[in-house]
Amino acid sequence: MSMQKTIDETAIRPTKVYETFLFSCTTPAFIWSVEGPVLLCANEQAEAMFAVFGSDGKTPRLDRVIRNWKDVPTAEYHTMWFEFAAENGETKSIQVRNSWLDPEKTVLASVVLNPGWQAELGGALPLEAVTRILGSASVVFCSRTDFLEGFENLLDLVEIEAGISEIGFYPGECFSRFDLTDMLNRILQRKRFYQAFDTVQPAWSEVASGKMLPMNETFQELPDTWLMYKIQDGCQEIGAFIIVLRSGLEPSQQETLLMILEILNFHFRGLLEKMEMTKSLYQNIFENSLNSLIVDNISEGVIIINSNYFIVYINKISSMMFGFSPEEVIGHSLEDLLVTNEGIRGIVNNSVNSEEDAEGMSVRYLHRRSGESFPCHIRTQVFEFDEKNSYIVMILKDVTETEENRMKSEQLAQRAFLGDFASLLAHEIRNPINNMSVWIQNIKGLCNEGDEIYEAAKRIEDDSSRVSHLITNILAYSKPLKLNLEAMDMASYLNEILERWKINFARANVKYYYTPPENFPKIMGDPRTLEQVFNNLIGNALDAFESKGGVISLKLSLHRSEVGRSKALISISDSGPGIPDELIDHVFEPFVTSKKKGNGWGLAISKRIITSHKGTIQVKSYPGGTVFEIFLPVVNGGG
Repeated sequence: MSMQKTIDETAIRPTKVYETFLFSCTTPAFIWSVEGPVLLCANEQAEAMFAVFGSDGKTPRLDRVIRNWKDVPTAEYHTMWFEFAAENGETKSIQVRNSWLDPEKTVLASVVLNPGWQAELGGALPLEAVTRILGSASVVFCSRTDFLEGFENLLDLVEIEAGISEIGFYPGECFSRFDLTDMLNRILQRKRFYQAFDTVQPAWSEVASGKMLPMNETFQELPDTWLMYKIQDGCQEIGAFIIVLRSGLEPSQQETLLMILEILNFHFRGLLEKMEMTKSLYQNIFENSLNSLIVDNISEGVIIINSNYFIVYINKISSMMFGFSPEEVIGHSLEDLLVTNEGIRGIVNNSVNSEEDAEGMSVRYLHRRSGESFPCHIRTQVFEFDEKNSYIVMILKDVTETEENRMKSEQLAQRAFLGDFASLLAHEIRNPINNMSVWIQNIKGLCNEGDEIYEAAKRIEDDSSRVSHLITNILAYSKPLKLNLEAMDMASYLNEILERWKINFARANVKYYYTPPENFPKIMGDPRTLEQVFNNLIGNALDAFESKGGVISLKLSLHRSEVGRSKALISISDSGPGIPDELIDHVFEPFVTSKKKGNGWGLAISKRIITSHKGTIQVKSYPGGTVFEIFLPVVNGGG
């Protein structure tokens, strides 16, 4: 006791934070001071573990339980084996991970790594531990990506479950072909035995493969606890496992470790074979050639499939077109990427077997990752790689802009014709309507209000006014819009529109919500025509409430499209009854309305105004609400 330093336990005793840390550990964990050593705090699992070694788990002194506690301050690594003294005099090794809790490195947290630490006391490696190692290996060696992400964790698992001090892997030259050497060397350099590799490397070829051999048979200066298991596939040296045993490891455990290494040897050979095949098929053929560079930079999408319709290559334009990276689609069926109602296999087969010019092929509608459909022109060409392997090269061109221009041209031609016809019709109808209105006014002047003739004349007058208003809408819809564009601050503009509707909202018992965003990009728009759009949408929402009250919400945000361009998104939602299913797909067409007194022109004209601003408008409806979304391009792309 005289050698024990006096410490202020109240100053270093763990706080609630430390207690929470211990409570969160699923294996034994305890906090102690190396000045003594003195136990400060332990969780229930640790107390149970100490009880196995004849301690109540609450004794302040640990030097009677942990024999090698003095090695902790000089240890270079956080993970080490504690030698626990059992009641029968034997020493049992348990692997722990240590973390210093103070800058002076006096207070330490120790966490037992192996959840099945008690099984180690029996001197045999449990079957469950072997199963966990082999299960992890089967996942790690599935592909190059899985190997990169999981190999280091697999080594840690073998250390813990097999009860050894360390295990590392020394890579052969073959791994440089797959850009794995640097990663494997980084893992190796973190091992304690790496310092002796200058001794090992010169005599590397003298070590036999397929056996777990003590390294001091070849390198006498090394400890007898160092073993090597070399892997070789024919003339190709794959590498070697370096194992550092701890003292007291049972022979049965070494035999189980040898079995594990033999299975890992099998997995390594399979991994190299897979990577070699992948490299030769995809990388050597496409990525490491000038053709790949050209294909990746052309303006059309290129997809290459094998005879089983599995994708073996996809260029950058195709990735952007569909929204999938090459890693996500290579090796998958073509039908997983190109989704059509007709079935993509039939389209490809017809194109390959057709003797007609591929340029005359009709446009097909495909789908992006977001679900958006788009028109695409597809051309195919069979590529005979060798006698056994043939591929189909598909050239895809997104013709969305071409189709839009064609449709817009047809619409413009139709509207030009409709405009001329409507203008002529308006003149032919308005003159009789005006004459009727004059005579109706005279008739009303000759009668008293309430008379039957007066009421009939008033109805005729209302109908004449309605016909005149309808003709005005037809003219407005058919004639080209003349926009006076200017840079608009949409955040303030929408706020001003809502201010003018405040009185109407109050009368209709309607609540509205809108929070203008700060520093929102401006748009180029015509304030006069856009006001007509927003007034129409807000007015429709009020009509839908039918004086029962409700909620209207406006939201302004920035939306980034599939091609990376930013647009202003204005959402106008209401808590009304929604739009009937039979009308939802036709609400932007003339004469389509769910109002009792509506004429169906408001949304049609609104869509025309938004389209003239190079924007789009769409509607979503459900029982209990309707949402109109307007997309307008922002100035300079919103950058």
